[in-house]
Amino acid sequence: MTSAFDRRTFLRGSAATVGAGALALLAASCASNPGRGNPDEVSLWGVGGTFVPFQTKVIEQFQRLHPEVTVNVDVVPSQGTGDATSIITAVRGGTAPDLWLLDRFSAAQYAAIGLIEPIDDLIAQYEDQSKEDFLAQWLGFAVGEVTYEGKTYGLPHDTDARGMFVNRTMLRDAGVDPDEFDWERNGPVTMDRMWEVSERVTKRSGVDYTHVGLLPWYGEGWPFTWGLGLGASYYDQQTSHMTMTDPGVRRVFEFYEDWAGRYGYKAADTFIATYEPTGHPPGQTAFLANRMAFMVSVPSTIQTFDNHGPDDLDWTTAFLPVQQADDPEYTWSGGYALCLPKGSKKTKAVWDLMKYFTGERGQRTYMVPATSVPTNIAALEDPEGSAPSIRYFVESIAASTCRPPLPVGGAWWDALADARSSVLLGTATAEQAVARAQDRVDPMMQTFAPFALPEDYDDIRV
Repeated sequence: MTSAFDRRTFLRGSAATVGAGALALLAASCASNPGRGNPDEVSLWGVGGTFVPFQTKVIEQFQRLHPEVTVNVDVVPSQGTGDATSIITAVRGGTAPDLWLLDRFSAAQYAAIGLIEPIDDLIAQYEDQSKEDFLAQWLGFAVGEVTYEGKTYGLPHDTDARGMFVNRTMLRDAGVDPDEFDWERNGPVTMDRMWEVSERVTKRSGVDYTHVGLLPWYGEGWPFTWGLGLGASYYDQQTSHMTMTDPGVRRVFEFYEDWAGRYGYKAADTFIATYEPTGHPPGQTAFLANRMAFMVSVPSTIQTFDNHGPDDLDWTTAFLPVQQADDPEYTWSGGYALCLPKGSKKTKAVWDLMKYFTGERGQRTYMVPATSVPTNIAALEDPEGSAPSIRYFVESIAASTCRPPLPVGGAWWDALADARSSVLLGTATAEQAVARAQDRVDPMMQTFAPFALPEDYDDIRV
């Protein structure tokens, strides 16, 4: 592993940083929560929205195998990736669940403040194999994301990858062969070609856009998505300093500057607000309306296509565009993990549900209807372990990487997102934006220095 990591990224969504006052209150209260209650009763904070039926089926299967166990499920919405408000309140009040399905992006941050507990002792108590052999059932990078200072803080659940959805109808209407962007026929196109095609499909009515090509800040077009293809490097392990002013990071924001200038960011933003107003239903998107030709997103988007898209929607999946024609493909993966909040009973029933939910049987049941990618290797390698429509994303896993499990992950993500907004709005240059990000995050990181990432945190192991 090099001293500075590159080609790494964080999950979608803005992250909130836990304040010092909240940490103090947490530290004062965690030790007083002994995890009381019936050892065969398990409380779970799980998924929400359209994914609830898939979770319910997994739990029903588990309870048929373990009729002595009662599982109580609650959906507790998070205010944002890295926002621990709900769980801190529950831990302080003695009402935290035994199991919590949390974004793996936040695991290192929560482990650093003692909000979640390691599972090492449960593996030692209930498994007849070594910790290393037991964890080898899951993708290496997903295990790495829940690793902090040598301990493991959860079992991985779902994962994903980033790809570019292509509206074939719009390309044909513009005289472009859609097969040029089909991942099974061709490799990634260059950014220069992306702009050429975007210009061909873009239409205006007066000063307003009615059709657009690629808007690189839309959907999963986060700074670190493009940083994977631009050689960005954010952290130096030898010095334990953030490197947000790295030339590769600056190139990401220069890329945003360039495309925002070509489109006119305000006009492009007006287009999105027109066709996807705040609070719009899931079926009301520019892509589904044949008004956006390209969209960087994740496999669960296909569930939206299936549930809300028009019957004649004609789409394919393409690799993310590269800078030069011979550049390698790139993508990144996120997802969730089942973890133990401070105060979990940590009984055998808790462990059995944790293993089943994240194991081969549970993941096969959940991932197919959820159009998600399994992290359990047996389920991932099973042709029936994921939906046929997401084969691009499943096969992308072999070339994917993950988010480095840093204890300042939330602040890092916020800094990148805010830098992007500043550049797009024209309130900062790329150079100014990365300098501000560095000044914001590096002092936080120094409170954890020296800090080294797990040696195999990005190991695919499949």
